[in-house]
Amino acid sequence: MSKHNWATIVYGRSYHLDFRFITIPQDFTRPDLVWASQHILATTQQARNLDRPRWSLFKNDSHCIVGITCMVRDLIGQLSEDLVEAVAKDDRGRPLYVFVGYVTQLSQDRRLLDFPAYTEQNLGSFRPLYHHIEKVWLVKDYEQDRRHPLSSSYQPLDFAGDPAIATESTLELNDRSKHADKVFLWSSFTQQNARLWLRSARCLESTSICLNIQGKPLFNSPFLNQTVTQLDEFAIQDRMVASRQLNSLPSAKNSDSQLNSSFAQKISNRAKEDLDLTLQQAAKVATASQEIIDSFADWSKSSPAPAPQQEPDSQLDEPESFGFKTKKSSASEEQDWF
Repeated sequence: MSKHNWATIVYGRSYHLDFRFITIPQDFTRPDLVWASQHILATTQQARNLDRPRWSLFKNDSHCIVGITCMVRDLIGQLSEDLVEAVAKDDRGRPLYVFVGYVTQLSQDRRLLDFPAYTEQNLGSFRPLYHHIEKVWLVKDYEQDRRHPLSSSYQPLDFAGDPAIATESTLELNDRSKHADKVFLWSSFTQQNARLWLRSARCLESTSICLNIQGKPLFNSPFLNQTVTQLDEFAIQDRMVASRQLNSLPSAKNSDSQLNSSFAQKISNRAKEDLDLTLQQAAKVATASQEIIDSFADWSKSSPAPAPQQEPDSQLDEPESFGFKTKKSSASEEQDWF
């Protein structure tokens, strides 16, 4: 079997302009862009918790993407402090995050033969990809090609490290042919993450996994497998979660009936609030994805290379809407990215 060729995919923002696709593979069609954007945007949920890189791998019938979502300062951390300070913040002084990754075309056999090893916080295999953002770092809104992503070609690459050194896990992964409406959850620690990473790369089915999530799982996302820090043991949950408090509450026998009624009402109200919030956030992600695709369709009529729409600049008042809200120009706006 021959090794895979890889192209580059980068999603982030530059000094002046908001989040958008910086680079996409030369063969990406509109459906490919829809599929990729759904996963990439999901990795930016709970962006306040990006103190450690999130690793993601997702594959369908035609492509596989492996990448990381992290703070820019962590990706380029080995550079000089002055340079990190210059390129790790936007024009309002807010710290930046980025998704950088590699894309390969899949044959009938969806197993990956060569791919970046899971190395937790050692991002050497992905660090060179930040050069794509450096090329457009100072682009401004009035420039003609501001929304045009760079096009990347497929070529053989030698990744640092050998993925085969990790012992492949015997744990069963979720994939599209099993439980498309469920998410398999594991506790996040280095050895287990490395094994699940290897297993997902060699999976013969369309699957997806996001590793090293600090905090809660990424619900309302397309990821079928996740590892999270706030979990002690394996669990299976619905991908679209509202609230489980009502179903999981123990019965309160021999207690004051009025207190029980009040407590139950509070739980019911909270469940309704959680459901409303879940639906709102799902709608925001869907809207952001559709705006990207609509722009891509408009631009593709006049240009052979696809281009996602520049999303509205973000206010980032809420973790889940990180990178989606329209930027306000008020002089009194806080300078903290988070």
